[in-house]
Amino acid sequence: MRRTRSTLLLLILLLTGAAIGGLLGDILGEYLPLLVVDKAFGFSPITVDLGILSFTLGFVFRLNLAGVVGLFLGYLLYRQL
Repeated sequence: MRRTRSTLLLLILLLTGAAIGGLLGDILGEYLPLLVVDKAFGFSPITVDLGILSFTLGFVFRLNLAGVVGLFLGYLLYRQL
């Protein structure tokens, strides 16, 4: 019988892997320039002003090569659990 795995756990592992990989890519990018090749996607900030209330929404996801490796390792870890 196969255990059911949580989608939330997968999301947490993928985000953690991407964050750690991205951080390592930024740190090691000076020594291995290939790791800092990145791609950013999302939407630029937009401000909504309602007179008495103003808020800004925006989202940009920047992923470098080390982050992709981290995503892959997070997925492999999820498969092992």
